[in-house]
Amino acid sequence: MLFAVWLAASAPEPVDGPAAAPPNEGVALTWQAPEGCPTEQEVRARLDALLGDREAGAPFVRLEATVSRKDGTFALQMRTETASGLSTHALSSPDCRALADGAALVAAVAADPLAVDRSLDASETEEPELPPDEVTVTRTPPDDDDDALPRGRLRLARFALRADGLLEHGMLPKLGLGPVITAGLIGPQWRVELGAIVLVPRPVFIDDTNTAGAAIGAWSLRARGCGVPVVRIVEFPLCAGFEGGQMTARPLGNVTDNRDDRRGFGLFSFGGGFGVSPRPFIALLAGVDGIVALSRPRFDVAGMLLHQPGRIGVRATVGLELRVP
Repeated sequence: MLFAVWLAASAPEPVDGPAAAPPNEGVALTWQAPEGCPTEQEVRARLDALLGDREAGAPFVRLEATVSRKDGTFALQMRTETASGLSTHALSSPDCRALADGAALVAAVAADPLAVDRSLDASETEEPELPPDEVTVTRTPPDDDDDALPRGRLRLARFALRADGLLEHGMLPKLGLGPVITAGLIGPQWRVELGAIVLVPRPVFIDDTNTAGAAIGAWSLRARGCGVPVVRIVEFPLCAGFEGGQMTARPLGNVTDNRDDRRGFGLFSFGGGFGVSPRPFIALLAGVDGIVALSRPRFDVAGMLLHQPGRIGVRATVGLELRVP
């Protein structure tokens, strides 16, 4: 009884301006919904059950309801017309049948709240009570289009921590290798990252007898952004960024100056890759980047060029990424 009185008290205010007066009796229903939802006849049957034996001369009600579906959730838009005016309602639910029951209830209360109260009281006394351990669940059948939705698509930004192994050519005298630790923020189809790269020192000498040379290594910090197309559980990051750090030459052999030589450097990187995310919290990623030197430090021994990074280079990475939450 209290439920019916509350709904009657929250009846919509009349709309401004003149409007054509609806007929004095009857309930007009227009119901549009996707496949798998209750039909208009089923909604009408629910409406009739709620109204029961309606008194003669009850006010006219017109209900226009449209249901749409997006990402597995049903959205209901309702327009109710009574002698008091027009009102609109918006509801959403993963269960379309629940929306149909809600639409029938809104129309029934607008038409005759006292009749709804009587029908609800009667149904409460006639319905058998379920056993304590028995649960009744009604679910709308899933749409076939759900299978086509990409798996692993992220809806909110998440944090990521990744450890990579790196191979590069162009920076050090020989094939460079080392670890990369990256922290990032990832979204549905994008990511931004800040990483630390260490290249293990590689030896180089000015002659074949290895009389004088140096072990040259490097460290750097990298900031980059990526666009990430996603197909089911597979990701295709396309990234670009800047990197800056320091190269160090540690003397080897017969060198008069035994002090380490440290020089700053910078470069621009761009490339792509792919990743597989079998679970939302983990991903395997691999990529290939081209690098373009913005500064090229020069290392000399005894007035002879020992090493200078190339203008362009290439690097490959493979790693494991953890994602939270």
